[in-house]
Amino acid sequence: MNNDFRHQFWKQQIQTSMIVCVGVMAAAMAMIWICTYDLDMAIRIRGVILAAGISGILAPLGSAYAIRQNSRHLSLHLQYERLANSDDLTGLANRRCFNRRGAARLASAGRSQTALLLVDIDWFKRVNDMHGHEAGDDVLCHVAQTLIHAAPDGALIARLGGEEFTIMCEISGPEELNRLAEKLRRATEATHIIYHGEVISVTISLGLAIARPGDTLSALLSRADKALYGAKDHGRNRFAVAA
Repeated sequence: MNNDFRHQFWKQQIQTSMIVCVGVMAAAMAMIWICTYDLDMAIRIRGVILAAGISGILAPLGSAYAIRQNSRHLSLHLQYERLANSDDLTGLANRRCFNRRGAARLASAGRSQTALLLVDIDWFKRVNDMHGHEAGDDVLCHVAQTLIHAAPDGALIARLGGEEFTIMCEISGPEELNRLAEKLRRATEATHIIYHGEVISVTISLGLAIARPGDTLSALLSRADKALYGAKDHGRNRFAVAA
């Protein structure tokens, strides 16, 4: 999204700069030509050439300065946008961003089915109690990276808060969703974290839900949340599908 925005920005800046430069040169040449109407033709032509040369130097310099300032403003805008929409710790989308983008995805879903996976780190409080909050932060970042690498391309991955994450993606049907959930579960279970020489093993529980016609994001999250509680009630390190 930011790459597209930057591309459009630079395209617009270059087009505007060219229009301004040509306009300034044309205006300067026309002004000299009109103002010297009573002079010799050779003098008028030299004046027009001089006006074209000076404006041809000054106009690009002014445009370059304006583009530089606009580029700085763009960088600040993108930085503020990233801070407003990203989780500080993991770099994933935050709840605010997920609510906006998730609702938009749900509203524009095509023929493919939209699935939502709610992910919760098992016994996360024990990690904080036994190893400290810095270890807990490492676990959160580790799980975030695991989800990024195991999730399908184009999936919307977010940290909703605490130890809870969510993934929204397009699927062909329930079978594909089950395979994805098992892939995420196994990928997390198969890795561990070394914190100050101690091994920390992590597992996750998942609640799965497939969007229905007319579903809102809130309704989809609610069903996935109920399925997640079912997975946790049946022993954790597993997934459950919403009814």
